[in-house]
Amino acid sequence: MRYGGASVVAWITRSGVMGTSGAKPGSKPERERLRHQLLAGGSSPERIAAEMAGRWLFNPRQAWRYTHGLSQTAVAARCNDLLGDPRAPMTGKRISEYEAWPQRGIRPTIHVLALLARVYGTVPRALLGEDELPLLPEPERLVLDQLPLGEAPAPGPGPLDAAAVRAAAHASGAHAELAEVTEVGAITLEQLDHDVVQLARTAILTQPAEIFGELVRVRDRVFQLLRRRAHPAQQSHLYLLAGQTCGLLASASMELGCYGAAAEQSRAAWVYAEIIGHNGLKAWLRGTQALIAFWSGDPHEAAHLAKAGREHLRHGTGFVRLCNIESRAWAYLGDVRETQAVITMGHRAREQPTEPDDLHDLVGGEFGFDEARQAFCNAGAWVQVGRPVLAIEAAERALRTYATDAERNRRYGGEPSTRLEMTDGYLAIRELDAADDALEPVISTPATAGVAHLSTRLSDICATLDTAPYRNSREARELAERIRAHPVLTSR
Repeated sequence: MRYGGASVVAWITRSGVMGTSGAKPGSKPERERLRHQLLAGGSSPERIAAEMAGRWLFNPRQAWRYTHGLSQTAVAARCNDLLGDPRAPMTGKRISEYEAWPQRGIRPTIHVLALLARVYGTVPRALLGEDELPLLPEPERLVLDQLPLGEAPAPGPGPLDAAAVRAAAHASGAHAELAEVTEVGAITLEQLDHDVVQLARTAILTQPAEIFGELVRVRDRVFQLLRRRAHPAQQSHLYLLAGQTCGLLASASMELGCYGAAAEQSRAAWVYAEIIGHNGLKAWLRGTQALIAFWSGDPHEAAHLAKAGREHLRHGTGFVRLCNIESRAWAYLGDVRETQAVITMGHRAREQPTEPDDLHDLVGGEFGFDEARQAFCNAGAWVQVGRPVLAIEAAERALRTYATDAERNRRYGGEPSTRLEMTDGYLAIRELDAADDALEPVISTPATAGVAHLSTRLSDICATLDTAPYRNSREARELAERIRAHPVLTSR
């Protein structure tokens, strides 16, 4: 929709709609006079919004709100009603920030634009100016390109002749002829499916930097295909692939310590998951967003996101993963009751027979969550809440599982990370020799240098060894010296 038609503005001026009372241009009295005048004349909301923008240079989001005569608080309330969210995340201040963008404020995401469009009775694209569209991330621009710009008017009333009927038939046939054509082949989709599965499974076997470039290549290929003509089923398939690749990039970015980039990748992936209504991918993404929040230092948000993910998947491997991510957040916050509750919930879910999930079980890899990973998370949570014996037992279960043939293709860094949790458990119960034995395979080789957060964890263990009751222990000092000799600490 274009704003600011000069002929209509001239008509308004001649009709005396523009105020002459000396009020600030675009003030509420002037807006209301314009709105009521145009409504009385039968103008559509689109036309009123265009006049608001053209007369007073409002951006589209402001113009549409003024078209309906709503305050920012009222818009926020309607958004929350549509969301049905008891946390009422939208506020008048947030609406103000969306309207202030891009000069200041916050950029509205595609989700926000879709929500506001429902409130105003329009389409998301109508809420962006031509100069604002290029400022959106490419994934969101691609989504907007796929959304309708508006509805064509229906034929007016009146008698029909045979020519009009034939013309309608010809139009249907011509459209069907176009709809039959696709520029996306079945073999291409099959190859992309194979690529994504291989990348998801390779992601747990290697460091993220080694596959990051290939992930970007496959994602970009999917983006290219989304610009082509495709049948609806093919387009949904491509959106799933886009969501999977952006999700894997989110996980890789997080492992590389780039939490802002990881969050942005996860939001892009969420757009695609929501378009196709893929609950498995949405559940996995909520878990990944929870992990990003956790490692960014926001355990409260991590717990909320993991819990929210369980609304999309109530059983199976994905549910187990969410429970364990949530347990780490509650443990960090020191909430023993919630930690124990979600750990128990995860074990019960693991024991219940369910149909395999196409993402968590059939694709697996980075999208999966096996029993070894579950036991490792349990160990970390129990250490955090001061239950070292339970932590050691969970770590032992994880190590036994990693050693089986079924876990031959185990997660990179899984065993060393588990040994770090076990070491903390033994130190907490003053079993220094056992802690030394648990840690030795980690610090005796430089091959573990790429394990996530290894530097921080080893430094923390050294700090423990430098305090009571280990401060005056010769064995503790020797262990600390061996730890500090590991390349991950000497290279800093």
